[in-house]
Amino acid sequence: MGELKLKRFHVISILIALLVYLRNQQLRPTERIRQICQDLLGQAISEATILEATEQAHQQLEPFETAVAEQLQQSPRAHADESGLRVEAKLHWLHSCSTAELTHYFIHPRRRLEAMLAGGILGKFRGRLIHDFWKAYFQLDCLHGLCNPHLIRELRGVAELDSQTWAVEMEKALLDMYLFSQTRIQPPSEEELAPWLERYQEIIQQGWEANPLSPAHSPPKRGRVKKSKAQNLLERMQKHRDEVLAFLWDPRVPFSNNQAEQDIRMIKVQQKISGAFRTLKGARQFRGIRSYLSTLRKQGHHIFLAIGSALAGRPFIPASALPSIGGTE
Repeated sequence: MGELKLKRFHVISILIALLVYLRNQQLRPTERIRQICQDLLGQAISEATILEATEQAHQQLEPFETAVAEQLQQSPRAHADESGLRVEAKLHWLHSCSTAELTHYFIHPRRRLEAMLAGGILGKFRGRLIHDFWKAYFQLDCLHGLCNPHLIRELRGVAELDSQTWAVEMEKALLDMYLFSQTRIQPPSEEELAPWLERYQEIIQQGWEANPLSPAHSPPKRGRVKKSKAQNLLERMQKHRDEVLAFLWDPRVPFSNNQAEQDIRMIKVQQKISGAFRTLKGARQFRGIRSYLSTLRKQGHHIFLAIGSALAGRPFIPASALPSIGGTE
């Protein structure tokens, strides 16, 4: 290849990487990218060229996705969340599974268990999954941990709207437990846990005294007996005590699901800036490239250079440094 041709090849490669970066990292609409190229390069870029660059990058990411999926499956802890997005004028769901080092996104028409299994990770995950209280997660064969800031927001709502003093006490108890857990490296002993669990149960009992369940219908009526928000919250915190307090049993378990919330937030930004996806193919390409870019940023790699490497058929592959699940909980 002559020197002139080689320079031209490098320029084109850099341009393609720039198109991928602007579309998938900076979330610029295609029309805005065309304007940027016209202003900076004095050269019109077609929408088809931008979409082709994205497709070209996505096609090279299969080894990356395989590695990330395998590492997340074996992770001792992971975070999950989901958010709606519009694809072809219909509601779809973006599902995320992530850690502080890895990100995986998956798009499915549904929000339920079938969607989580179709993502290929959570069906094989056996660690502890941190999530908000969405019942479908509890159908997965793994350990669970609930997002406590989410519960605290609900407790505050109940306390403010219904003057529920037990909710105020429960918020304080959860925060005190969290501060205690932050002083630990190893899990606490049964003797150390006992007063915390007793305090938790006493507050639950106070809540039921303030919000007694109505007696069963006689004769029985069809359907469920309607419960108040306070009763639903009490029932959940009583039934899932071990999941609420997972951070107390093991200081390595996160108190919140903030990791997943941060990872899923970008889809809301994308839709605000660029609008809905016109095709399912485009949405899937976006989620694959965003999985790559998010993982790169978490691990401190140069985003633009890594896009170029992927386009050249050498995508970044995260090295596994995860301990086995056995003995982590």
